[in-house]
Amino acid sequence: MGCSHHTHPVATAATMSVVPQTALLDEAVAVSLHGLPAGARITVTAKATDADGTSWASSAQFTASPAGAVSLSQASVGGSYSGVNPMGLFVFMAPASAGSAATTFLSPASGYDVSLRATVDGRVAGTAIAHRRSAPSLGLIKKDLRPSTSGIYGELYLPAKPIRARPAVLIFGGSDGGLSPFAATLLAAHGYPVLALAYFKEPGLPQTLANIPLEYFAKALTVLRAQPGVDPHHVLVKGVSRGGEVALLLGATYPQLINGVVANVPSSLVNTGYPDASKPAWTLHGQPLPNVGPNGFGNASPAQHPQAVIAVEKIRGPVLLTCGAEDLIWPSCRYVDAITTRLHAQHFAYPVTALHYADAGHVDAISYYSATLAAFARFGGTLSGDQAAQIDGHRQLLAFLTAQD
Repeated sequence: MGCSHHTHPVATAATMSVVPQTALLDEAVAVSLHGLPAGARITVTAKATDADGTSWASSAQFTASPAGAVSLSQASVGGSYSGVNPMGLFVFMAPASAGSAATTFLSPASGYDVSLRATVDGRVAGTAIAHRRSAPSLGLIKKDLRPSTSGIYGELYLPAKPIRARPAVLIFGGSDGGLSPFAATLLAAHGYPVLALAYFKEPGLPQTLANIPLEYFAKALTVLRAQPGVDPHHVLVKGVSRGGEVALLLGATYPQLINGVVANVPSSLVNTGYPDASKPAWTLHGQPLPNVGPNGFGNASPAQHPQAVIAVEKIRGPVLLTCGAEDLIWPSCRYVDAITTRLHAQHFAYPVTALHYADAGHVDAISYYSATLAAFARFGGTLSGDQAAQIDGHRQLLAFLTAQD
């Protein structure tokens, strides 16, 4: 921390600090400067290089206090973002090259450094480094699970030294298929055993979202529950989009295996297969589950398809829901409202948290990282709204897990 050596003329003997200097990717840091000219306009820039070698950068402008201090927790008056956002420099970086096609900052497996520099009138006033530590660098135990041996395709992440039994999470994505290892490793870094599960579009699995047996997820839950360090009374599922749909479905179908459900931008209904809507997405005991069909897509209250409504009241544990009011994929907030209305009507006995994000689209709960508006274009929402929803959603997820711990 503090000033580092550089070749630029120094405007003032300012000190720049980052606390903590090394922090996990989902942990906020406090950046401040002292020893600046009182009332001066200060420009702070951030630069980092992602896993693809793309350089990303951001900037913000602040007014020094009468005591000559600036903190990133005060309002930015210009630059990559405006208003109060203590982590704004970290989440509003954009590719430094105007011609770059990159839309999302891909964190290197070993973590990365964010180089911070403050200038006054174009002269350097202070520099510092913030090291963003990746979850894998914490020495997590990783086990690859494959259909040929375990019957499932997943990556299991366990804390290196479990102190006691902790809540565990089965996590899966939506209609893109494959694994969700980034979110899984972040939760594991906080001490929770996590199994990232793929249910299609991986070797040995169906290649599209069609005819996926719910029993497949039950098998994954059985594997997770048998792991060392897992509290068998607090095993949860987390899914986003179509994964949110099946997370609710699983909670209602297997209450004996699932003790809580996290559903990000979910549906309240069972939908068809994807991209082939003539096929069912999910089966149970070899039979397709009733679904709304292509004509019912996006209708949160299809009176003509009552059998397709997920019986969320059968869930035996707390429920965490998130939605974006600007969702362009489907009306996730109408779906969330339908879920909460049904739970209330059925006198649901467990805590329900429903988070509506006004300026957000169809986004997951993932913490601090940079992305451009193009990354969210087809999902809806503003860049700041989507970032805020993802960050708060992740924070709420950690709080949800803490409550089960």
